[in-house]
Amino acid sequence: MDLSTILYRVWAAYSTGWGLWVSGGMYLWFAVCLMIIARKSHVPGWWAGWVPVVNFWIVCAAGKASSACFWRLAVSLVAIIAGIVLWIPLWIVIWLVLWAVAWAIAWGRVSHERGHSAALGLLSPIPVLSLVLFGLLAFDD
Repeated sequence: MDLSTILYRVWAAYSTGWGLWVSGGMYLWFAVCLMIIARKSHVPGWWAGWVPVVNFWIVCAAGKASSACFWRLAVSLVAIIAGIVLWIPLWIVIWLVLWAVAWAIAWGRVSHERGHSAALGLLSPIPVLSLVLFGLLAFDD
């Protein structure tokens, strides 16, 4: 099985049926936790944590990172979408890895600002463990 087939099967599984419900629930949890983290970090506009792409800015602001943090995440997202539209599997994988690194760094900064180890940011790209991380950072005082 080649890379193209694997990516297509993952895409098909998550874009139909149960995958939409699971992904929607995970996004809802992420958005609620992000809004709570941003409010506790005194980030203006915390209420927009559920808005796609705007939430990149909120994560970076909660971690007290520069605007370069936001641009790394936004450019990675645009590149991933371009790879999906043009269907270039290797491009998608490369940019997913780069996005995961930028995402982990951003959440490492948030974790550090919330009084935890920055190493917890490494959990952020991992689907189920990220939910635990978001809850920990949102509800732990």
